Amino acid sequence: MAGSDLSFALVDADSFVSIPSPAQPGARCQTCDYWERLDGHREASESEAAPDLKLSRLMSGARLAGSYGMLAWGVDATGDRVAVGWAQFGPISAYPRAQVIRDRYPSLPDSPAPWVVTCLQVVPERTDREDVAAALLGAVCEELDRRGIIAVEAYPESVTDPWSPSPGPASIYEATGFSLAAGEERYPVYRRELEGASADVGWGDLLSHTRPPDEGEDWPLPLPKGPREEDLFRLPPKPSRPNPFGDE
Repeated sequence: MAGSDLSFALVDADSFVSIPSPAQPGARCQTCDYWERLDGHREASESEAAPDLKLSRLMSGARLAGSYGMLAWGVDATGDRVAVGWAQFGPISAYPRAQVIRDRYPSLPDSPAPWVVTCLQVVPERTDREDVAAALLGAVCEELDRRGIIAVEAYPESVTDPWSPSPGPASIYEATGFSLAAGEERYPVYRRELEGASADVGWGDLLSHTRPPDEGEDWPLPLPKGPREEDLFRLPPKPSRPNPFGDE
């Protein structure tokens, strides 16, 4: 079991800088756009604008229910609170690369459109690394269930170092209620069905949840720009190349 020092919280503007480094050498989560762009990269970017853009992407769904990332927090040897794990997730419409991978398997159900876990990383210094990852993934699924999401998928790769690809080891998903839904050992698709019944964030009732106490002619207020509700529950148009599996 994971250590009793663990706690979990959605990423925000203050905790964004605390996202720990992933296992892949040279990669940096604060500038990675690998999943958000078909031509994206995991390597650290020197662009001053890259961190702000990444943060805006993670927070793009915050007005509807919450951000697209969660941190696992632990306590170091000096008693300080430190981030020890990171998970990135969101509707598949937010991650074109995930859709290209998913399109490889036409047997997967189109409805309900899944949310996807693209990144699951825990610092190697944790001796209970796998348990921390499982606890973090469980917390992510609880959060998505709260949001009313009923299908979650992930696309771990089978390689020598299973932590090197950003989704982390397939074994973590198997231990956390996910089942192999399609694919083979090298490029599997893992899927978990959630209840969705425990949702306390109702998409259709979003405006009523946020009504000002004194309603008047100014209500309803215009929603800020960002993802539309329907984007969270449907498959987006199919993107075009490049193919993340390589040319065949």
